[in-house]
Amino acid sequence: MNAISASSSTSLEPAASEHADPRFAHPFGNPGHANAIDLAELARQLDAAASWEAKNRLLVQLAKQLPDWSPEQKTPDRKVAGCESQVWLAFSPIKQAENNVSWQLAADSDSRIVKGLLALVLTAYNQRSDSGQFDFEAWLNERGMQRFLSASRGNGLRAITRTISEHWQNQPQPNRA
Repeated sequence: MNAISASSSTSLEPAASEHADPRFAHPFGNPGHANAIDLAELARQLDAAASWEAKNRLLVQLAKQLPDWSPEQKTPDRKVAGCESQVWLAFSPIKQAENNVSWQLAADSDSRIVKGLLALVLTAYNQRSDSGQFDFEAWLNERGMQRFLSASRGNGLRAITRTISEHWQNQPQPNRA
């Protein structure tokens, strides 16, 4: 793995502990979750929050829905380089029809606001097989979020999305041309 990659299982079979691991039991981009939040719903909520204060409150509420990781799960190989706050990512493959693979994502941070931003990232990228094709920054701009982010948070978000894209690109994909 390169310096900004986070750990994953490299098997293309669904992880046996996929549903047992509480880190992956979040509603963000997870259609199997009872309270699933998809990108359209999250966009609606962000668009309705007109001011930074309202968006900030929403981020804090979203952060509360992400499971906390134990200290043992916050390993150096899961840590994302390039973030001012500490951020950890985990990936678990999900084998779909005809050998297509998507990735179940989990994330944690020591910062409540960054953890709320991770909820946005997870909603955008969780269980996608084409993470390199999604323009997260453009999506944030459409929601009016970029103008509220500090330079360090913007750089951190780019490091997180780059880590996800690089992970996707570096993993075996049976039907990817």
